[in-house]
Amino acid sequence: MSRNLSEFIRQLGTDPASQDPEFLRVRNSAPEFIQAANDSAQFERMLARAVAVPVPEHVLADLKETARTTTGGATRWRYYAMAAGLLLVITAAGITWRMSAVKFDSVEQYVAYHYHHDGEDVLARADGQSADNIGEVLSGFKVKLAPGLAGMVSLIKFCPTPAGMGAHLVVKTANGPVTIIFMPDTLVADGEMLAFDGMQAQLVGLGRGSAAVIGTSSQNVAELHYLVQSSFISPGSAA
Repeated sequence: MSRNLSEFIRQLGTDPASQDPEFLRVRNSAPEFIQAANDSAQFERMLARAVAVPVPEHVLADLKETARTTTGGATRWRYYAMAAGLLLVITAAGITWRMSAVKFDSVEQYVAYHYHHDGEDVLARADGQSADNIGEVLSGFKVKLAPGLAGMVSLIKFCPTPAGMGAHLVVKTANGPVTIIFMPDTLVADGEMLAFDGMQAQLVGLGRGSAAVIGTSSQNVAELHYLVQSSFISPGSAA
C-alpha cells in the first residue's frame, strides 16, 4: 500500500518504532521520508532526555520506611498522598532542569513535533474525562485558569516546551476537542497561524509566556484566541 508523507508523519507520531515492513520500506524510499524519520528520532531523544528524571535513592528509602512504620489506615493514606506530591515536585523540577538543554529551531517546529508525538494519544485519553488536577499542575507556574476555560478542560498534564516545563491541555468545544499547549517562558507572535499535516494552530501571547491552540483544519481555533488569552491569570487576579 502506498503512503503519502502526511500519513507517514502521522505514524511517526503514534508509533515511531514500528517494525511494519511497509513502514520500514517507506521511511527509506525518498529524501523527504528519510528527513522526517530523522527529525522524529531527534525529537524522541529530546523528550526522552527531558522526562528521564531519576528519583533520588534516599527519598525512595525514606518513603518506604515511612510506609513500613506507619500504622492506621487514614494516617497511612495521608503519607501516601504526601509521597505522591513529593515525587510530583521532584519530577517537575527535573523536567525543568533537563529541558534547559533542549533546543528547537522554532516554535513552529516544536508545536508540530509535540503534537505528532502524543497529541492524538492525549486526545483519545481525554475522551469522556473531566480534569480535577488543573490547580495542581498550574500552581507551579504561578497561574490559574479562569472558570470558563477550566470548566472545558478534560485532561491536563505536564509536558516539555522549548524553554522548560509547560502543560498540555485538552478542552471540550462545540466543534470537538481542541489541544492547548501552555508555554510559560516562550514568546510568540500573537495570533500567528500555523498549519501542519491537516492540523492548524494559533499562537497566543499571554501575560506571561504563550500558548498554542491546536485543532483540525475544520475547527476554527482562532475563535478561542480571546478565551485562552484571558484565562491564564495570576493567582489573586479577578477571574
